[in-house]
Formats: sequence, structure tokens, C-alpha cells
Amino acid sequence: MNINELIESPEKIHDIVSGNVKRVRKEKNISQLDLGEDIGLSGNAYIARAENRVKGHHFNVEHLIKIAKVLDVEIGEFFKGL
Repeated sequence: MNINELIESPEKIHDIVSGNVKRVRKEKNISQLDLGEDIGLSGNAYIARAENRVKGHHFNVEHLIKIAKVLDVEIGEFFKGL
């Protein structure tokens, strides 16, 4: 995607980031519950909603930084495909 396409479709950015978080989490064999707890949440609901883009939920930068640390990946991994 080029920059103009991204500007016109922010939802596409969230879809790609969410899909990449889900992919990496599964590759690392970490459950949504464990990931949620490891980044300071009380359960898996936020992770599940953001990964599956339920009602427009998405990850924020603070969470992406924490998730990258827990999954031991560079944060750029979540932006592959943009």
C-alpha cells in the first residue's frame, strides 16, 4: 500500500496490524489470556476484540510496544504488509 491509500483507509492499517499481532502470537504459541496478562490486562477480552477487529477495536501504540516486548519481536513486525 502506498501512503495515500493508507491515509484514505485507516481501518486497513488496523486490520493489518491486528492480523500480524495474531500471527506472531500464534507462532510463539502464546494464548490470548497469557498475552493479555503479560501486558497488564486482567484477561483476554481486549486481545480477542483487537485481534478480530470486533466493533472496530484495535491495538494502541502503548499496547503494541508491550506486546512486542512480551513476544520478543521488533515492533515493526506488526506493520509488515503496509
